[in-house]
Amino acid sequence: MIIVVTTNSHRYTHEKLATVEGLDLKVVSYVELREQKPQRPATYIFTDIDRLAPDLLLHMSKIYRQLRDEGHRVLNDPVRTLGRFGLLRALNRAGINDFDCYRADELSTPKRWPVFLRVEGNHGEPLSGLLENEKQLKDAVDESRDGGTPIKDLLIIEYLAEPVRPGVFRKLSVFKLGERLIGFPSVHEDNWLVKYGAPGLADETLYEEDYGFVADNPFLPLMSRVFGIAGVDYGRVDFGLVDGRPQIYEINTNPDVKLRPQRNPNARRNETIDLFREKYLDAMQALDPTGAHRPIAQPGSVR
Repeated sequence: MIIVVTTNSHRYTHEKLATVEGLDLKVVSYVELREQKPQRPATYIFTDIDRLAPDLLLHMSKIYRQLRDEGHRVLNDPVRTLGRFGLLRALNRAGINDFDCYRADELSTPKRWPVFLRVEGNHGEPLSGLLENEKQLKDAVDESRDGGTPIKDLLIIEYLAEPVRPGVFRKLSVFKLGERLIGFPSVHEDNWLVKYGAPGLADETLYEEDYGFVADNPFLPLMSRVFGIAGVDYGRVDFGLVDGRPQIYEINTNPDVKLRPQRNPNARRNETIDLFREKYLDAMQALDPTGAHRPIAQPGSVR
């Protein structure tokens, strides 16, 4: 049994997995976990750690240890897992990222421009566009605070990205499931904020590179180090390349796992999607401590 623990409003990210034939998995909320007693050996995956309120985070840290001491495998220790600010600051200090991150209440002046604003613990769009100087930054901080964003949650992030083609930006990603790291199909957008992807931007060359990232990702050794710094056992790291160097933007401990996305007109892209699905489900199934593995169904099959 594999139990994915998440906040109630974000349990949709993994609920699709519970329908995959051959995978013994269920999704529970942190509130449900607090009220349940483990009945048999299981692997617990704690997600959404950056969304937990301080009191709940402390309580879940104790439950993590209780489950671990009872002999269950538990991924993502709430005590060790870094949030966005801690991660970006640590990666910059480690020489992995060439950009830095600041808390708005630090009253620090960024070392490089432009910058943009984000809310810690939020994986949606930034609060601002690119800000070119101190006045624009001050105005954006004031506007965000006046709009109801707590200053303690407001982050200033130095911008560092470059297009992979003129007018085309690419986001690369790697999943970690226990000891396994798996490349994820790339996402392409026509602006620096790459999130959902836009059709028709990637060409045959980019799709071929994409397949290579999933089949034999050259960034796995570095990403293993990044996950180690972050204290994350399960999640997805998102990054881009600038002058050939990976720049890490975030790690999401509760990534939306799209196992049956819309098929692409490009055959190589579909092969990449299917390859990721195969690798991901194999790695997820390997986390089941019972070892009672059944054949994973083909795409589209549910129970």
